[in-house]
Amino acid sequence: MKNSGQQGVSLIIVLIMLGVIALTSAAALRSASSSERVGNNFRMQQLAFGYAEAALRYCEAQLTLADAARLSSLQEARLFIFTGDAAPGWAKAATWTGSGGAAASLTVVPEALVKPAASALQPLKLPECAVEKQSIPVVSQGVATGSGVVYVVTARGFSPDFTQDAKGLTVTGAVVWLQSLVAIERAAPADAGRLADRSWRRIINTPIY
Repeated sequence: MKNSGQQGVSLIIVLIMLGVIALTSAAALRSASSSERVGNNFRMQQLAFGYAEAALRYCEAQLTLADAARLSSLQEARLFIFTGDAAPGWAKAATWTGSGGAAASLTVVPEALVKPAASALQPLKLPECAVEKQSIPVVSQGVATGSGVVYVVTARGFSPDFTQDAKGLTVTGAVVWLQSLVAIERAAPADAGRLADRSWRRIINTPIY
């Protein structure tokens, strides 16, 4: 009887240990899975950021060219002029759906620039930009002497797993918005020029359609 009692106690201890091991293993697997998802989400965000930056730089470079040498979508006649009386073009859904706003300047980055053949991570939706012009006062020694123009370049980059619904809202993946204000010095309005000033930011509060 004594041996039988000892065996019963041993069995209970073994079962408890197995239960503890099972719970510990489940917790470790859940933690590993969660860490993998966090790491993957971070990687997708970084890829989307890189694609957005590529679009920003591509469109800025186009704007330094002579007007006739640019992509047709980025020629001066196609650029939306922001006057401050209404919402800027980049904040309008119509710009990104191609139905209004600054849509005339909507430019998709060529596939060859963002889809290296050696990479398995390639965006299903290519990065894009829209450009508008904004007048600014020119001040000399505290006195307004005229007005100039800055280009507002807004770019969007999409992660390889990005998908959207019919309204353009994100379903899966990541989308990153970047924006720059660039001033270009030219000898004449239609000539090629050089980048005279540039500032950029990441748009966190993106438009809600």
